[in-house]
Amino acid sequence: MLPKAILLACLAFFYWLIRRDTARRNGISRALWLPTIWVGIIASRPLSMWLGFGGATDTLEGSPVDRLFFMGCILMAFVILWRRRLVWSAALFRNWPVFLFYAYLLVSVLWAEFPLVSFKRWFKEFGNIVVALVILTEVDPQEAIRAVFVRCAYVLIPLSLVFIRYFPQLGRYYNQHSGVMEAVGVGVQKNSLGALVVIGGLGLTWDWLERSQPGAGFRGRFDRYWPFVVLGIGVYLLWLCDSKTSILCLAIGAFVLSTARMPLLRERIRLLGFWAVALVLLFFSLDALFGIKEAIVRGLGRDMTFTGRTNVWRELLALHTDPLLGTGFCSFWSDQHYLSRLPPGSGVGTSAHNGYLEVFIDGGMVGLFFLGMMLLATGMRINRQLGTGGNYVLMQFAAFVAMVVGSFSESHFGRMSPLGFLFLLTAIGEAQTASASESTVAAYDLRKGNIAPQTERPEALAEHG
Repeated sequence: MLPKAILLACLAFFYWLIRRDTARRNGISRALWLPTIWVGIIASRPLSMWLGFGGATDTLEGSPVDRLFFMGCILMAFVILWRRRLVWSAALFRNWPVFLFYAYLLVSVLWAEFPLVSFKRWFKEFGNIVVALVILTEVDPQEAIRAVFVRCAYVLIPLSLVFIRYFPQLGRYYNQHSGVMEAVGVGVQKNSLGALVVIGGLGLTWDWLERSQPGAGFRGRFDRYWPFVVLGIGVYLLWLCDSKTSILCLAIGAFVLSTARMPLLRERIRLLGFWAVALVLLFFSLDALFGIKEAIVRGLGRDMTFTGRTNVWRELLALHTDPLLGTGFCSFWSDQHYLSRLPPGSGVGTSAHNGYLEVFIDGGMVGLFFLGMMLLATGMRINRQLGTGGNYVLMQFAAFVAMVVGSFSESHFGRMSPLGFLFLLTAIGEAQTASASESTVAAYDLRKGNIAPQTERPEALAEHG
């Protein structure tokens, strides 16, 4: 009885929190609930698991409930963008590296073992871009981004603790390979819980920095300290689930965001990109001379197999998939031709546990080329904007670094990952809407950290509430 009472009290508290958060934010519409729910689902568990029915009975077809949910969200997102008159040509032109990468993944569907299944998976993943554009076409895109991730953090991070503590049948799972009990919270495994804490922690930190600026105005002690309470719960969850990669990503991201408050670094923010590259080169140089990598890995509580990941990588590379074109988008894990060749007890599940290897398996060296082009273009654009300062560009840099680092141990590229969704917002960064016959909606240039003033039609204002 006590667990149910605690859960009901938490749900009532979450409802109050969300209403309070909604009331204090300006420049966002009711349409923002669509990306909020979308992020909430991909950051936790599928809708069929939340409902307790309609789960997948076939690994190829998947869950009908989940399929209907994602299809409905994507179609609604297209309708919203149509009503806002998104200029798709401008979106394609300004973000061509992102669309080129996804275009190649679409082409790779042609040589997949099951092309129709591969296409369905690609369409769902492409939905991340469509939903992200809904956020970026809000009146105040930066406020909208913060609202989405803060609301998800307010609910999902504390709820994870409630699940782990009072509902172990929901918040704890046995690892199918090691048999060890893992804390998963609202996620499906410990690394998904870690990714949730990373995106929620970065969103909360950025939102707090914006709201604590002179003139922004906190509304009391609760608004000032509650984000730190949620962050504290998140750090505790990372300790419980023992996700070292997520701990590292959150620590790096928090440090990047905090540079805006450090007098010594605030005047040198434009050099963050240079320092990051220099630090990477220094690490590899010292590792080549003194072998410091093993000491760092062991200092993080891991062995040199990265919790068995190197064994998984070795077995997957030994299959010798097509090195140029790969096996087709998201097709490998349904292809019995390759799966049957894996030795028993290899520890290979349904993920390569490496985003770059996953792209290589899907799209070969050509896929890695387009991925590298997207990462390079995004990194160079963020580096150019660092000179303008501002918390938003620091958030972009933090998300970019977290994605690059986190993808060495988990698959985030093209895998419906919350960290992957945050990266797409960073990689796109800008959306332009316009009317063919009247000047109604202006362009929003988040790349410069500014929002252009605009004059809206009465019906547009009504749409945004």
